[in-house]
Amino acid sequence: MNIECTVWDAESDLNEEQFSAVLALHRENRATLGPMPDAAFRERAKHKGLLLGVQDGEIVAYLLYDTPRHHHIKLVHVCVRENARGNGVAKAMVDMAIKLHPRRSLITAACRTDYGADSFWRSLGMHATSERAGRALNGSTLTNWTKRINIEDGLDLLESASLESGLPIAVLDTNIIGDLFAPSETRRDNREETLELNSDWLQPLVNFTVSGEVDNEINQNPDTHARKHIRAATQHLTRLSTLRPGDRSLEDALIAATDPKLLKKDISLLQDVLQVADAVHAGADYFVTNDSNLILAAKGWDLDSPGIKIVRPHQLITELTPESFISDFRSNLIDGLDLEWKIVTDEEPGLESFFRVYHIETKPAEFNRRLRELLAKTRTTTVEKLVDGDGRLWALAAVEHDADTLRLPLLRAIRGERGGTIAFQLLRHFRRVAWDRGASQLEVTDLAVSPTIDGALRGDGFTEGAPRTAILGPATATADTLGLSTHAEIALAERHQWPLVFQNAGLPTYLVPIQPKWATDLLGLDDGLFPLRRRGLGLSRELVYFSGSRVVPKPLPARVLWYESGDKTIKVSRIVARSIIVDAARVRAEVATKRFARLGVLRQSEIQRAADGEGTVHVLRFQDTERLERTVSRHDAVFKKYVKGQVQSMRAVAPEFFDEVLALQSEKTRAA
Repeated sequence: MNIECTVWDAESDLNEEQFSAVLALHRENRATLGPMPDAAFRERAKHKGLLLGVQDGEIVAYLLYDTPRHHHIKLVHVCVRENARGNGVAKAMVDMAIKLHPRRSLITAACRTDYGADSFWRSLGMHATSERAGRALNGSTLTNWTKRINIEDGLDLLESASLESGLPIAVLDTNIIGDLFAPSETRRDNREETLELNSDWLQPLVNFTVSGEVDNEINQNPDTHARKHIRAATQHLTRLSTLRPGDRSLEDALIAATDPKLLKKDISLLQDVLQVADAVHAGADYFVTNDSNLILAAKGWDLDSPGIKIVRPHQLITELTPESFISDFRSNLIDGLDLEWKIVTDEEPGLESFFRVYHIETKPAEFNRRLRELLAKTRTTTVEKLVDGDGRLWALAAVEHDADTLRLPLLRAIRGERGGTIAFQLLRHFRRVAWDRGASQLEVTDLAVSPTIDGALRGDGFTEGAPRTAILGPATATADTLGLSTHAEIALAERHQWPLVFQNAGLPTYLVPIQPKWATDLLGLDDGLFPLRRRGLGLSRELVYFSGSRVVPKPLPARVLWYESGDKTIKVSRIVARSIIVDAARVRAEVATKRFARLGVLRQSEIQRAADGEGTVHVLRFQDTERLERTVSRHDAVFKKYVKGQVQSMRAVAPEFFDEVLALQSEKTRAA
């Protein structure tokens, strides 16, 4: 069977013969196409709006369309002779219309609902976006079908704004849409849980979107009132583009990986898969559903590679609740960036949209008024913004120093994943600023603390009441002095009272060799070969280090002394920094890459080179690294006292070694 598509050419010798065949097809199918005067037919055809579907030399189909606006293709008629249906000729004609207009971004069609053609429009990847009254004397309803096209040339502005905002993307299943937006009188079992997604604190932390397939499922609701109500209530949600029907490889793979018994039990999974596939192609982080069968089916799907999670509403809320910023810390978002603080002297465009806390500062004017108040205090207050080399905003802060206290009347972090990482980093930065200025405590007096900042404050040991306060130091103490008895209590106290470091704590201590390149990348050291990068926030609070060593630190937490060794170009042989090890594991290199890609600086190939002959690698997760002001060379007496021979791999050393290295640092600069 030979099928081809052509553009009807008014100058062709066969034009009248072909046009007559098209009119005949129209008359045969007028009941489902509607009236069309011959003159209107010919006018569209003259402007190359008529495509012919030819099978074995005979015209069996035609496509009539308009291009009413610069971005739009409007399908007027898609007609296929009954005995030629199902062979792909309709799809081929639609594809040709799209190919002929590569700069168009939208294709639409309107079709009476009683024609029973919904499955055809869905097969083209189109979505039922709205409905309106038809012109039939006995009453009719037209469904408007839509699809974004030529998306390889870029998304439309709305979709781009959602997908490129930097916030996590959560795609909502149809059952979630029903819980959130169905009329209040409609009974829904999971509505109470799902409505928590409307919480004010959650909105700045995530972008909610839907697959266009949601519109198709809304369209199947027989309740006209409910259907119109949900459509109207969901217009603000971004609809994701789809690769169907051109590419169904992911959909087919998911269906193939689904238990056949489950598919037989719940045939609606075939439609759910379409939504999940659209979410994956959009790079979404979460697909939110209350469908137990979908969640069960997803257990058999390989979703680790695209990195999407199938979750219920409460699980999404738990994931996005900023309880522990250490566990969610992503050093890869800030390492290598040229972050720099710049003075703010006036209301700048963009600051309000990035840093207003919506559930507290309900109107932009509230944020702007607060900013103006602080800008007016030029003698006592400095307002700064943190930007990267591309000028992107990361944080905003106002700083006041009063005797023993450094105050922050404004402390804001960018929303989304970047904000979750930068918030915790901000607190160490301002602790350092306070310590350098001789302050003994840091206070956050911002009246609009965002959930992101709030989680970071709690994780860093600030008080709960207003103002949010952290006491700094002393620089050193003993566990007995503060009444601490366990290593975990000691490690937590060192974080909460930075720059406090305990003497004679007896924590397990390890000497870990690190090459100059990694000392630069991980620890920010300048070894003479790599320039010291400017970091507006200092060292990352949490990182990982990969090695082939078989030594497994026990128990944890433990201290680490970083020994910068050497490579083919330079020999250093000195202890340059200290950290706290909070986790250690030995796993296969590919598992380490997947689990810890958010932390550390090694690429996958470098992690694999660090693995042993069995393909396993040792992963050290460490926190709160501090560079040493006074480095310790392997030739120093204190080094020789505790370390014998060459340092070629990680080894345990006496805790007293750490105490003596610490004693070499001056009290004022131990945390510098």
